[in-house]
Amino acid sequence: MTTLLHDQRILVLATADPDPWSAPVYFAFLRGRLYFLSSPRSRHVTASLAARRCAGSVHRDHADWREIQGLQLDGTIEEISGGPEGVNAIAAYLGKFPDVKALVGGEAPDLAVFTARLRARLYAFVPARAFLVDNRSGLSGRREIPLPR
Repeated sequence: MTTLLHDQRILVLATADPDPWSAPVYFAFLRGRLYFLSSPRSRHVTASLAARRCAGSVHRDHADWREIQGLQLDGTIEEISGGPEGVNAIAAYLGKFPDVKALVGGEAPDLAVFTARLRARLYAFVPARAFLVDNRSGLSGRREIPLPR
């Protein structure tokens, strides 16, 4: 499933603090974490941090429901404030979404520049559990799998 995490672009984050909410975010997968940029005031960030947990899903888009494949994830999010993890995560994000570099003036991947220019912060969705959904195996084609690294 690491191929799915590298190939797909959208992670749908889901929260329930106090009410249910979901939000799609672009993400880059690196070392078992899904990194995304978002406003610190966004509902999905504030609710996830307040509840200390959230859920996520990544799936391939298919016209036939019998072909749906994806991951359902349970975990937490953390703000990434810098250091080697921030540098590596931004580099992975720009590798996956090179057009984002133009939004910050084409400068080298620097977390401080990103947060200032985009008014967004870098977060990591950290999965605690992962379930593989594969409707090619039937409607009960869901099973827990080891966390992708």
